[in-house]
Formats: sequence, structure tokens, C-alpha cells
Amino acid sequence: MLADAVGSATHQTPEAPVHAPTIQTVHRDEWCSLVRGFSDHNYRQSWDYAEAMAARAGAVAEHVLVASGDQPLGLASVRVKSMPGTGIAYVSGGPLLRTLDEAGRSSRLDTVLAALVGRYVRERHLVLRVAPTVGEPAWTRDQERAFLSAGFRPAPGVAGYDTIVVDLAPPVEEVRAALASKWRYHLRKAEGADLVLRWGTDASLFDEFRPLFDEFVTRKSFAVELGAEFYGSLQRTLPDHERLYLAIASLDGEPAAGIVLSILGDTAVYLLGASNDAGRRTCAPYLLQWKAINEARARGLRWYDLGGIDRTGNPGVYRFKARTGGIETSAAGPYEIAPGPVRAAAVRTAERVIRTARARRR
Repeated sequence: MLADAVGSATHQTPEAPVHAPTIQTVHRDEWCSLVRGFSDHNYRQSWDYAEAMAARAGAVAEHVLVASGDQPLGLASVRVKSMPGTGIAYVSGGPLLRTLDEAGRSSRLDTVLAALVGRYVRERHLVLRVAPTVGEPAWTRDQERAFLSAGFRPAPGVAGYDTIVVDLAPPVEEVRAALASKWRYHLRKAEGADLVLRWGTDASLFDEFRPLFDEFVTRKSFAVELGAEFYGSLQRTLPDHERLYLAIASLDGEPAAGIVLSILGDTAVYLLGASNDAGRRTCAPYLLQWKAINEARARGLRWYDLGGIDRTGNPGVYRFKARTGGIETSAAGPYEIAPGPVRAAAVRTAERVIRTARARRR
């Protein structure tokens, strides 16, 4: 089975037959099995997340496997949006490529990109846009080389992903020592408070988190594209091994702060966080972040992605994340390739119209 091949893949022997790469759509059960063999699996490449995001945009999610015979090479959830006179195929957080055979990942990327371009750009005449995941610097350089060699260019006018990641490999004492002194002070304060933590994947935890988050958003007066309502609904459809993790800190029996995480592949990702007056007074968000770091380490993950940064637009949150001692980094891309300049221009015009309409509805 293909799913077994992913989990046990090593280098092919010289005598092994070489098959021309193929690209094919797969059904949900096969997809949910295959992704477990990829260390770069992330929530954006979850079947249910892709389907939910496609529905929000009036698009269709296609889940494709690129393989050589029975050997999976890569996976991509592709959201296809039709537009007047054109259309766009969008891959967010993919394609997935990193398996046990890390030595061959660069050549796999070349093959997978060629397959995606063949299907969506050459055959279907769509603009193909890809936003890869954050990776180590060497892998980011490999991605940049591969995308440019395949004819992609940086997507004009599309923001990239900047974030801070905490390296979970060192002993926990070193991870804690890397925290800024002020961050450690707030953590000690939270540890000394009478906070009770509950942690898990039960959908009922969203019932407690949602009021915290709604109050937080109202107080901060900012718009959130994907909030507690979206992720709470997603939680009800995700398979058990992909369910989101929530941590709630309570004071005197009442929720004071909460966070939502995705823990997949080799990286945990911080998605949402919120606190009320009691949570801020007791520094509960610091305790919850430390809990997340320890949970990810206990599960053998390598990285904790703090969920994006914006130095100028949100300097307070940036300082909070930067003081964890993590590494400031950026994902490669996003990249784009089009069947011609006319279709590329048509997509950008359609996107401007869509953004304007959304802004008016807010």
C-alpha cells in the first residue's frame, strides 16, 4: 500500500524499477493515512482544513498525490478557484515532501513541482500559487532554487509568512534559560498563582475558549479572519490524530486564558490565544505557552512555531514572541506561475475586486 511505502521509505536500490512520476487525486481515508508519513505535515494540509477554506472562498479542494510507482513523492491539497476568464490553484503549507528519505527531498521537490505545473498550469491553464511551510535555512534555500528553476516567481503583492520558532531539541532547562529575563519573571508569577490548567482535544474546550476569544477581539478592536468559531467547527470534523489542542487556565473555577495549537509532523503551531482581566493579572498566557512548549517536546516534536509576527502592525505581540528566545525566520515564497501574462493579470484584478468587497462587508 502507498501509505506503508511512505512510512518505510529509504533509498531505492540500483536494481529497483524506476517508474515515471504520476499525479492522481486520492480519497479522504487514503490522504489521512498518507500525511502521517510526512514530517512537514501541518494543519493547512489537513483534508478538512483545505475543504473548509475552499468552501469559504467558493473554491474546490483537490487532494493530489505525486508518486513513482508505489513510492509516494509528495502530497498537495490544492484549492481551485474559478474566476472570470481564468482561475487560480492555491497550495497553502505544501507540498508535503519531507519523509524518512530526507536525502532525496530536493529531487522530490523538483518532480512534485513539475507534476503540479503540468496538471494545473499546462493542462488546465490556471495560475498556480504555492505558499510553502517554514523550514530550516538549508531547506528554505533548496525550495527557493527549486521554485525558480521550475519557472515560478515571487507572487506579486502577496505577503509572505514571517514567524519565530523555538528549537525544542535542547534540554528543557536550556529552553527555559533562553527565555528573556522578563518573560521568565512573568512565567514564575503565573506558576505561583492559583491557576488550574486543563489540556486536551475535546471539542467542549472550545465552548470555554470562545467567550474568552470573542471578548479579547472586541477589546483589541481588530478583525480575525479565522477565529474560534472557525477552528471550533473544524475540530468537529478532524480525524483524531489531527485534532487541535487547547489549554485553558482557570482561576477560582472561571476560565482566565486559553490557547489553541496544532501539533502535527515535527512542528507545533500556535493558532489562537486569549485572556481576560484575571488571566492578564496572573500572567496566565505565559504559563500556557510554557505548557505548549513542554507538550510539544514530550511528543518528540522539533519546533514550536509561534504563529506569525508583525513587527510594525502588532509590536506588543511581536515582543512577547521574540522574548521566548526563538529564531526569527521566514517561509520561502509565496511563489506563482501562470500560463501567460493575461491570465496572471486577470487573477490579480479578480483578487482586488474580492478584497474590496470583503472590506466593505466588515
